[in-house]
Formats: sequence, C-alpha cells, structure tokens
Amino acid sequence: MNNDKIKILLDTDIGSDIDDAVTLAYLLAQPRCELVGITTVTGKPVERAMVASAICKVAGNNVTIIPGAENQIDGSPPRQPEVPQAVKLPNWDHDTEFPDQDAVEFMAETIRKNPGEIVLLAVGPMT
Repeated sequence: MNNDKIKILLDTDIGSDIDDAVTLAYLLAQPRCELVGITTVTGKPVERAMVASAICKVAGNNVTIIPGAENQIDGSPPRQPEVPQAVKLPNWDHDTEFPDQDAVEFMAETIRKNPGEIVLLAVGPMT
C-alpha cells in the first residue's frame, strides 16, 4: 500500500451550495491529502476565499488561499454571482485578507515547482 501524500491544488466556487464545502472538508480530513493551495473563482471570489478560510481554520489547517477571477474566461458573468453561505461568516474565525497574487499564476507556479506531483482538482466553473 502506497502511503505517499497526494499534493492537491483545489480550484473552487465554494459558498454557493454545499458540495464544494464538503469536498474541502474531506480533503482537509484525508490523511493522504497534502492540500497545497486553494483558488476561488466566480462571483465574489474574495467572499468565497473567506468561506474556504473558515473551513480550513476549523480543521486547524493553514492553507494558502488565492481569490481568482470573478467572471468566466469568455467575459460572461458568473452563473452563481452570490455567495449565500457567506452569511454565516460572522460566526466563524476566517481570514479577510489574502495574498495579492493572480490565481492562475499561483496555480502555474505551484505546478511548476512540483513537476508531475500536483493534482489540480477544479470543481468550480472554468475561468
């Protein structure tokens, strides 16, 4: 049995419904997962980053979170412009400031630094 950790980079539109939050919680609890970063996409990516931060803090994990693009790559508006789960943020400890780095560049840099080792888990709409 292989016990090596799998390096995961999560690209997510967390905060619109429960599926991405469950995915993040699973990755944080999975002993074989090394979550190397999270990027958030679509409508209000900073609020989405705050939701991801709250979940990471509850799990006791310090993961780099980079807010990404608000709109899709073709310029069309987001399909889920609101972040309804953000209404609960005042109840949870979470970061409100994030590194001032382009999310796509963060992904590319992370993948280049770990050639052949990163699994890009993109569960948000393509930006």
